Amino acid sequence: MMKRFSYSLVRTLFGLFSLFLFANAGAQSPADTIELDDGSVISGQLLGGSSSQIVFESNAAGKLFIPLDKIVAIESHQPIVLKLSDDRIIRAPSFQFSQGQFVVMTASGVQSYTLADIDKINPKPWMLGQGYRRTGNLILAWEVQSGNTNKNELDYALDLVWEGLTARYTLLASGEIDSANEQKTSDDYTIIGKSDRLLANNAYMGVNLYLEADEFAHLKQRLMLSGYYGKQWRSAPRLSLSTEPGLAYVSDDRIDLQKDQYFGFSWNFDMKSNVLGQSTQSYLNQVGVWNLEDNTDIVINTRIGITVPLLSKIALNVELKLDYDTGAPAGIEELDQTFKFGLGYYW
Repeated sequence: MMKRFSYSLVRTLFGLFSLFLFANAGAQSPADTIELDDGSVISGQLLGGSSSQIVFESNAAGKLFIPLDKIVAIESHQPIVLKLSDDRIIRAPSFQFSQGQFVVMTASGVQSYTLADIDKINPKPWMLGQGYRRTGNLILAWEVQSGNTNKNELDYALDLVWEGLTARYTLLASGEIDSANEQKTSDDYTIIGKSDRLLANNAYMGVNLYLEADEFAHLKQRLMLSGYYGKQWRSAPRLSLSTEPGLAYVSDDRIDLQKDQYFGFSWNFDMKSNVLGQSTQSYLNQVGVWNLEDNTDIVINTRIGITVPLLSKIALNVELKLDYDTGAPAGIEELDQTFKFGLGYYW
C-alpha cells in the first residue's frame, strides 16, 4: 500500500514538473526579427539604437550595427524603452517598425513615432541621468635589450572618460622613458584634463588643461589652459568626428630661454572609425595652438593609429606620433616623429 502511494506521489510530482517546464517554454517570447532592404531576415535580439542605426545581437553573426536606412521592418517582442528627442521616456512591452514609423503599445493605447522623434532605443542608465559611463584604456610598450647595448624603453598611454547625461570628464596621459648604456635618451610626458558641459544638438562647451614636457626638445614645461566650443558631427562606429576650436592661454618654459606667455587660437580634432574591421578602431587626434601675437609660432601634436583586438579586452596598438613646434630652439628639429607598437587593455 505504501509503495503504491509513493509511486502515485512521484508520478503526480513528475507530471506537475513537466507541465511547469512546458508552460515556461511556451511563455518564452519569440526571437526579434529585422528585415533588410535586400530581402534577408535576421533573427536574434534587439539591443538598442538611435534614429540612425540599430544595434542587434544576431543568432548567427553576433553583434551588428545596422544603418536604419537599410532596414525595411523590425519586430520586437521584448520590453523596450524609447528616449524621444524631446527627452520624454516611453516604456512598452513590445514594438514594431515599418515604413519609417515606430509603433508601440502603451497604457494609453497604440502610439506611433517617426525617426525624427527618436533619440535612443533602449538607452543605457547613464543616458537617462543615472550616473556615468566609465570607459578607458591603458597601452604599454616595453623593450629591454642587453649585450653589446644595454637598452631600456617604456612607453605608456592612459585614456579615461566619465560621461553622463549633461557632463563629460576626460583624463589623458602619455609619455616615454628611454635609456641606452645607462644614459637617458628620451624623457617626455603629456597630461590632458578636460571638462565638458553637454548642450543640445550634439554640441558642448568645455575647458582644457594641457601640460607637456620634453627634456630632449629643451621643453621644461608647456602649460595651456583653453576654453572651447565643441561639436560632435558624427558618432556612429563607422565614423566618429568632433572638433573643438577655442582660445588658450599658453606658458612655455624652455631650457636656456626666457619663459614665453601668450594667447593663442587652439583646436582639438578627433576622428575614429571601424572602416578596417568591425572590431578595429582607426583614429586621428590632433591638438594645436597658434600664437596670436606671433603668427609664425605654432604647435601641432598629432596621433595616428589603429587598434586591433587580440583577446577579450586586450588589443594591439600601432601609432605614429608627430610633434611639430616652430618655436623649438636652434639645433632642435621642429618635427619629432615617434612610431610605437604596444599592447592595450580596454574597459
